[in-house]
Amino acid sequence: MASIARYVVERSPDQVRLAFKSVLEICKAKNIASVTLVVPQKGGFDRTIVAEFLGTKAVKALVKGQAVLIDQGVHMKLESAQTFRGNSSEGLLIGAHISDKDMNKLDDSIGAQAIVYLPWNDMEEKEWQATWGAQIIGTTAGAAPVSSLSSPVEEALQRLTQVINLSTGLNHPSDKKHAERTIARLRQEGHSFDPGEIRRWAQRNGWTSGAAADLEAVARKSTR
Repeated sequence: MASIARYVVERSPDQVRLAFKSVLEICKAKNIASVTLVVPQKGGFDRTIVAEFLGTKAVKALVKGQAVLIDQGVHMKLESAQTFRGNSSEGLLIGAHISDKDMNKLDDSIGAQAIVYLPWNDMEEKEWQATWGAQIIGTTAGAAPVSSLSSPVEEALQRLTQVINLSTGLNHPSDKKHAERTIARLRQEGHSFDPGEIRRWAQRNGWTSGAAADLEAVARKSTR
């Protein structure tokens, strides 16, 4: 999952225009023909700023479940956060003003070639950027460091990742025990780490969002 190209569009009055301009550029550069726009809900979508940008004709077609042509050879369809299914979605995915919880669904998508996120607030923007080190679309230059974990901590997490069954995460008792022992050993050896950064590392390295959250919970429990 970490190999998926990710882009975050800074919040600004020009956010939506910048996002779709970049979407077309990304599709052309990566030879992507399919775009899925994921919004909080289809009901009322026609009154959003994204719909205003797309225009009435395109919005009506999208809401009816039809794909619309947004560039030569590039079609876009509409999904709500509730109807989106990551196991059947491919191409470029756009998360437009959806929650960070719903963005997890896009991040877990197995067929995505690129993901573009339009955050609704600064906190969501910073959290997603911190997790993925996504390329910023907007006025900010450069990107935040991807990880603040020390080498011993990352090496321990890599060994844990190789041992457990990533398809089930920490649902199996033995895998959870492996995780607890790994975290406990790091604490005993005097290594410090932010549980939130543990989750971000896991998401970047093949863990599903849910499994990464479980690993974060194990790390937080070790601090009590």
